[in-house]
Amino acid sequence: MKILVTAFGPFGGRSGNASSLALRELKIAFPEIHTRILPVDSVVAPVRLKQALRQLRPGILIMLGEAAGSKVIRLETTAWNELDFTIPDIAGRQPLARPVLSKSPAALNATLPLEEIHASLVSLGHQAVLSDDAGRYLCNQLSFVALDYLQRHAIPCAAGFIHLPLAEDYPTDRATAVLGHVIHALRQS
Repeated sequence: MKILVTAFGPFGGRSGNASSLALRELKIAFPEIHTRILPVDSVVAPVRLKQALRQLRPGILIMLGEAAGSKVIRLETTAWNELDFTIPDIAGRQPLARPVLSKSPAALNATLPLEEIHASLVSLGHQAVLSDDAGRYLCNQLSFVALDYLQRHAIPCAAGFIHLPLAEDYPTDRATAVLGHVIHALRQS
């Protein structure tokens, strides 16, 4: 089964992004996975993600992002049909109080078995929580776009979003270990 894992590039004046740092290490540990690092651009990132979904037709999609201020891994259960950026994306766009996609539901649920993944991670001693608020920035946007696209095109793919703390709050090797456990759990389910 093909696995696609996405992450974001740097933004907000920082030189790195916890998600892309972890993804690079994850690719070394799991060379068979497909990866994409997407720009923090509210127009380009969704287009590139949909292109990857069309080309690869994965059975599993794990989207990664970083959550400043969080000290734990956040398994996002819900994607909201709302854009409300507190800061601009790298192209300077800052949509406020707009839907991600018009004529779509208010929210979509992740299709990854997040409760099982959460239980597995906690049993292994990792700090992880189930979250129903991925914010209203690109992480939420990309999650909503992916879930909507997969549903509309009847693509059988389990998909969900995982927020990682900043690398200085949660070392990349620990984040990569968590993601390795997620991949193992998904392969067994």
